Amino acid sequence: MPRLLWPLLGLLLLAGCASNKERPELTEVDQYREASESLESRNYLTAIDQLKELEARFPYGDFAEQAALDLIYAQYRAVDYPATVVAAQRFMRNYPAHPRMDYALYMRGLANFNMEKGLFDNMVSSDKSSKDMGAAKDAFRDFERLVNRFPDSEYAPDARSRMVHIRNQLARQELHVARYYARRGAIIASINRAQYVVKHYQQTPAVPEALAIMAKGYQRLKQPELAEKSRDVLALNWPDSKFLDNDKQVDLAWWPDEDDGLLSLLTFDLL
Repeated sequence: MPRLLWPLLGLLLLAGCASNKERPELTEVDQYREASESLESRNYLTAIDQLKELEARFPYGDFAEQAALDLIYAQYRAVDYPATVVAAQRFMRNYPAHPRMDYALYMRGLANFNMEKGLFDNMVSSDKSSKDMGAAKDAFRDFERLVNRFPDSEYAPDARSRMVHIRNQLARQELHVARYYARRGAIIASINRAQYVVKHYQQTPAVPEALAIMAKGYQRLKQPELAEKSRDVLALNWPDSKFLDNDKQVDLAWWPDEDDGLLSLLTFDLL
């Protein structure tokens, strides 16, 4: 028996060594080809690993710049928006004169634009105006930088459209805060928020209500001239506004009575 066991053990060891033998290291061309095939097959997580390995092995290779661009795309398609932003920033830092700089800016803007979207945002309408809009502001700056630096870029039209959407959302956020202050009885703070909308977010749908808030706020503060001025601007530019009644007087259905505002203030909006 011992004479038979030793050759058998030897064969098993040789088989184990053969199975553990690593495949030969790929050339830069072959490794980039594999990553490209993974992207084409929509295997984005695999592509991310392959592209990162390519960058680590060939940081100054012939495919380094294209791999960095592909990594931005792969991470975006993998819905890893923070990683997309980091990858785009790294690309812009490493290749500031690259002819695809507009693409990197656009992708960073898209990632920031989608950063706050929840799992069900694509299935139901979601109003983000009452939440923190930090990522949306970052996206606006990215898109603004894109259209200013590359006005003829193929990505510029979509960037401009998204900027309009972001401005509308930011204006609605200011209105949300203005309403909150008004309901709490903080009339001056409410007016200030409404003025900010009128000054910084012109041509957004939020402006008519902002003017109505200013008119009601000045009425509450016993400043009829300022209240009338706000009402006149509203009536002149939006004569059919839902915030004007049949007599062209400001009508805000949610505006609290003076007693209601005091009660809200004292009870921290619990009543």
